[in-house]
Amino acid sequence: MKISAICFDLGKVLLDFDKEAMLVRIAKKSSLTAAEMTPLFLKDQQGIIYEKGGITSAKYFAHLKKLLRYQGTTKELRACCCEIFTPLSDHIALAALLAPHYPLAIISNTNDAHIAYAEATYSFFSLFHARIYSHEIRVMKPEREIYDAALTALGGIDPLKALFIDDIESHILGASKLGWQTIHLRPGVNLREALASYELTGLD
Repeated sequence: MKISAICFDLGKVLLDFDKEAMLVRIAKKSSLTAAEMTPLFLKDQQGIIYEKGGITSAKYFAHLKKLLRYQGTTKELRACCCEIFTPLSDHIALAALLAPHYPLAIISNTNDAHIAYAEATYSFFSLFHARIYSHEIRVMKPEREIYDAALTALGGIDPLKALFIDDIESHILGASKLGWQTIHLRPGVNLREALASYELTGLD
């Protein structure tokens, strides 16, 4: 099947991130250690609500400040949470090769603070014709609506002609069930080699 558009996840596909380092940084101004914070942070349902656009950034960081007993300012806490990314340069370079030949999109479970920071910091976002963020459309992968929103933003293309790249199996399965072509970017998978199997223009 000929591919008409390509969609990328953001975290661990275009941007790596380090939540452990984030908690270590937060712990410098908290009565809790990073180890003590970890289960609190991972089990906190407000984070999911925030990623679905259910609360504002101000309310989320006020909540997080209290949860993690952070003694710095809310602005400092937001910086700790956002300054966690490292560009995956090889993957971004592949997107740049594909961009002249295919409409590209990002489909990401993310939040307002992360996107505001990332889009202001990294120039590669301009490669992507559409950017589908969970906090903006209020649904998350693997819910059907987020994939449908991407297809609509790309001009109503057939899912059979859409290729989706993600590192999380459930997100890949969500797209596959709707007929999408997929690449599960497991650890050790070479994205260039995986893309080459689709005979895409621009990678030669």
